[in-house]
Amino acid sequence: MAGSAADAAALAERILAQGPSSYAPWLDRGPHLDLLERRALPELRAEAWRHTNVARWYEAVLHGTVTPVSSHRVESPAEVEVVDFADPRAAELQQLRGEETYRLSAQPITALNALLLGAGAAIRVPAGSAASDPIRIVDLPAAYQRILVIIEPDARVELIEEPSTYTHRLVEVVVQPGGQLVHRRHQAASSHLECSLVAVRAESGAHYELSLLSLGSDLRRNDIVASLAGVGANVTLRGAWRLDESRHLDNQVAVHHRVPGGTSRQTYRGVAADRSRAVLNGRIEIAPGAQQSDATLNTKNLLASDAAEVYAKPELEIYANDVKCSHGATVGAIDDDAVHYFRTRGIDEHTARTLFVRGFLREAIDDLDAAQMLGLIQ
Repeated sequence: MAGSAADAAALAERILAQGPSSYAPWLDRGPHLDLLERRALPELRAEAWRHTNVARWYEAVLHGTVTPVSSHRVESPAEVEVVDFADPRAAELQQLRGEETYRLSAQPITALNALLLGAGAAIRVPAGSAASDPIRIVDLPAAYQRILVIIEPDARVELIEEPSTYTHRLVEVVVQPGGQLVHRRHQAASSHLECSLVAVRAESGAHYELSLLSLGSDLRRNDIVASLAGVGANVTLRGAWRLDESRHLDNQVAVHHRVPGGTSRQTYRGVAADRSRAVLNGRIEIAPGAQQSDATLNTKNLLASDAAEVYAKPELEIYANDVKCSHGATVGAIDDDAVHYFRTRGIDEHTARTLFVRGFLREAIDDLDAAQMLGLIQ
């Protein structure tokens, strides 16, 4: 790829020449400019991108293949504060966030998000509040988007990301002590090339729950980074996806237990049909001193055609000796015995296979609205 339009170095040079976006001028873009100057963007053969051709995404960056919507819709209960990310108040909320929820060196393409940023929202849920209605992020009018969510102590709310079009979206979430956030991400089938990062910090006694629902895209990459940074923090990650045609979905998940007494649960179910490709790389890291951490990761995947591809790789990295950790990964075909059972009850083969797939994906999804979105219930 050397010398091509989608080469990482050529892309960095182009972005540096045009300069950073004028949106949200208070945002410190110095570290992001430095990363591009060091030519530290992922290369085509980078290990973290081995199943996803990052050069194709660079083409989307260069040529602006995503047409952003013109509206700006973030729906929220009255007690929740929502400001445009360009507003000086967003800078104050950024300070309230504390340290970044991710490392730029580990997520280098977020440098492009900062330099090309065109839309975003900063959201604060006041301490002690229990919103009866969810926050809904419907449309943001730019290809590069940033969302900051701060759940103050003992506050509770649900956040729903509706299907939308973007080239890169960064979602930072801080759940302060005793807070609770239920986060639903709905990703509809798409012909676009997109990447996103969800970075979460759960503090003492906080609870964060994510349900990721995806029907795949021409190229879709989801990075999810969750840090249990306080004693008694709890993180639950669930994912279900169903891919067909030649759609692509790459999920890279890392859960970091930083302090003692945290609990994390990860459950993923996926089905790949036709010539689609699904990737799940799930990592659990137990830091030195994070004793009595309790972490599990389980992923099961079905191949619904001979041409489909599934790559499932769980990882454990443990530096403490008083912990409970487990992981498991399976990839297999649709169970012919189960299909036969349905057939003996007078159900045709197509319907039998559909019912089997629905039941399989429902193992990861306990939310009725989410299950309906994926077509798991009628």
